[in-house]
Amino acid sequence: MNFEFKKGHPLELPQSGGSLQNPTQTKLLNLELVVQQEHKSETSNRIYQSALNQSGVTPELTHLRLFNRSTIKLFKLDEKASRPDILLEEVLSWTGGQPFLTQKLCQLLAEFEALIGAGEEAATVQQIVQSLISHWETQAASEHLKSICFGLVTNKQCDPSSLLQLYQQILYLGEVPTDGSPVQAELLNLGLVVQQEDKLKVSNRIYQSVFNQSWIDQELARLRPLFKLDEKASRPNVLLQEVVSWTGGQPFLTQKLYQLLAEFEALIGAGEEAATVQQLVETRLINHWETQAASEHLKAIRFGLVRNKQCDPSSLLRLYQQILYLGEVATDKSPVQAELLNLGLVVQQKDKLKVSNRIYQSVFNQKWIDQELARLRPFTHSTIKSFKLDEKASRPDILLEEVLSWTGGQPFLTQKLCQLLAEFEAFIGAGEEAARVQQLVQSLISHWETQAASEHLKSIRFGLVKNKQCDSLSLLRLYQQILVHKEVPADKSLVQAELVNLGLVVQQEDKLKVSNRIYESVFDLNWVTQELEKSLESSPSQKTRSTQSKTVPESASFEGKNTISNPRNPIFQRILVLLGIVGLVVVGVNVIRFNLFRQPEVETLFQQANELYYQGKSKEAITKYNEILNIDSNYYQAWTNRGYALGSLQEYNKMVESCSAATIIEPKAVYAWSCKGEGLHNLKQYEQAIAAFNEAITLDSKDPVFWINKTESLLALKETDKALAAIDEAIKLFEQIKEKETSKQNLSVAFSHKGKVLSQKQEYAEALKAYDQALAYNPNYFAAQRGRGIALQGLKRYDEAIVQFNQMVNGSKLTQAQKAETWYYLGLTQCRSSEVQKGLIAFEEALKLKSDYSAAQKAKINCTP
Repeated sequence: MNFEFKKGHPLELPQSGGSLQNPTQTKLLNLELVVQQEHKSETSNRIYQSALNQSGVTPELTHLRLFNRSTIKLFKLDEKASRPDILLEEVLSWTGGQPFLTQKLCQLLAEFEALIGAGEEAATVQQIVQSLISHWETQAASEHLKSICFGLVTNKQCDPSSLLQLYQQILYLGEVPTDGSPVQAELLNLGLVVQQEDKLKVSNRIYQSVFNQSWIDQELARLRPLFKLDEKASRPNVLLQEVVSWTGGQPFLTQKLYQLLAEFEALIGAGEEAATVQQLVETRLINHWETQAASEHLKAIRFGLVRNKQCDPSSLLRLYQQILYLGEVATDKSPVQAELLNLGLVVQQKDKLKVSNRIYQSVFNQKWIDQELARLRPFTHSTIKSFKLDEKASRPDILLEEVLSWTGGQPFLTQKLCQLLAEFEAFIGAGEEAARVQQLVQSLISHWETQAASEHLKSIRFGLVKNKQCDSLSLLRLYQQILVHKEVPADKSLVQAELVNLGLVVQQEDKLKVSNRIYESVFDLNWVTQELEKSLESSPSQKTRSTQSKTVPESASFEGKNTISNPRNPIFQRILVLLGIVGLVVVGVNVIRFNLFRQPEVETLFQQANELYYQGKSKEAITKYNEILNIDSNYYQAWTNRGYALGSLQEYNKMVESCSAATIIEPKAVYAWSCKGEGLHNLKQYEQAIAAFNEAITLDSKDPVFWINKTESLLALKETDKALAAIDEAIKLFEQIKEKETSKQNLSVAFSHKGKVLSQKQEYAEALKAYDQALAYNPNYFAAQRGRGIALQGLKRYDEAIVQFNQMVNGSKLTQAQKAETWYYLGLTQCRSSEVQKGLIAFEEALKLKSDYSAAQKAKINCTP
């Protein structure tokens, strides 16, 4: 078998607003949400915008037999029972087809000592299930069940009390009608409940037994003392319901209201709950909201609306106005709808968009919308007046229209052209507008690298040909396709999203088009052809290498040595470094390529799934992996790759389960162990992650990536000495790699990790040396540049740190997230060196780039003389 690697996806990806799945598609959802009843499998979720995209799955796949004779054969159940089919049916009657639980029960049955005779199946399975349920926190399925428990009681998307109360209702009644609410969607996302037709039910009997009424009462009792609401009201449950009726379960607002109620002096008697909550909402949250208890949260939403980088703020406000006025609007998958969902201002319920809660309705009301729309006139009479275009032309409105016909409203280009018009010597008469604007545009386009818009255009070029998020070849080919055909259908792929993010293309309805005529003229077909030729010349697409750097065939047999195939970039792209605003988190992508001993149909699907993954189409890839597992549920490579695809969507619980299934099927599946560790790391279960990485290292101690992963988890536990030993081992292994360019890139990453470890040990001088070594191998590596500045700051060499961060801001081609982080560290350094005013300006720049950057918000408050 061959292995192939692809760069991980950054955490700063925008959250998908998603859209509703149609009823046919929802019968074919991801394997973890399939419910098996009467030998038929139905999926659970048409409300929740699942990480698994069902597009392309045919209606014929209506019976997903995940656990069939291949499972019986894998776990040798035919040697354990006289009726293995009946035994498997009993397993499924408890697990509902949930993959991890099914695999775990089959594994325990395989280890069962006695032969299971006819008629003994139910009792034997029940006996084993009871061993899982009794003291479940320490039993075989503890990791899986703890992740569900954690998702319920510490949920970040919905108020945990609301989740528990809804689950309690489903458990008690057996089923409840679907209503498309965020709380229902979150329960579905956790996998605790499933949707069958228009009802929600608990997913399986094991969940019912573990998360029973006694457990719910216990958890609700734990949540209440946080704010001591039992002491504040005679009916605390009714009080909680009133809170949710205002907040819609929005976590921050719900917690804030709980806090205000806890501070309320009087006891809240029966019947007083609604009036008391309404009083607090109006006086402490809504009236003069900019100075009230939820001001920061509400300001962040306002900023996201009126300073939005993804969509035109006027379009966002007009759509929100429509939803507010009508109560709901039909979903249409437009970028504007997706952005409103992303901001959290609206929610999707079935196929409608509604305002998320009554507090948002009250704060961002019609009067507020009118005020903001009046302010948002970026290219109107204020622009004419600002650049004195009424003094330059007899028809300034027509002149401005000509400008916009070239710039498409792109702010920088529009401002630049208006500035050039203001400097134009001659008066522009009626009828001359088009020719004059075209003349100035030609001056921008001709030899554009040295003209007035060069920095702006260079940044777009850099984003295309040196992109860190997507393969540049894929970006260039997609852009070439848009140029040739004028538009292409939008498909929500990562490559399309990145082109939109760069600003080179825009989405109009369900089509992608080039943003403006200036971009079309600068980045034309000739330019694209030249760049593609350069990329193809430099691409190591024909190279493959093993872990020992030996050349190997394109595919190897199952019994052969594991190989690393590298179709696009060296092993450097495997290095699991993601530098988002929140810091470094590990998501590696070790995608298994090929296995000659599988049937051709499965292999074809497997290659198709992997190709989709490489293109950034993780949801479509998962659908393909699901098809494979429907044919052969024991194909552990598909379970592994499916896990990585889920990880790229930040579905880390599901990632862990998918990769765990692979390790159960094949305990020597080295990349499945690494995949499991990466998922656990992102779930902040660092000790378990280290255990998984140790399994991978035991199987292959020569792979430096496993050592880097382990370093990150050790750092998270502040075990810096062990982390230093692990990263030194990774460096030693990288130094043994003979490919010079590959080694340089790898060593840059490894030494940067070493600098991070040393910084955490507060050994800043040694950390600085490590970062300098990293930059010697790759001068443009952002993590090393940033780390160097932090190390200088730790040494109190503030002037040098400021120079470092200024060079990054002004000279480096950074992503928006990286720029925000650099401004943040520059601000910190300036504040510590008593340059308070400059520090505050730096924090403002960071917040412009990322309005919800909490670290920058706090630092700004604390930056005082």
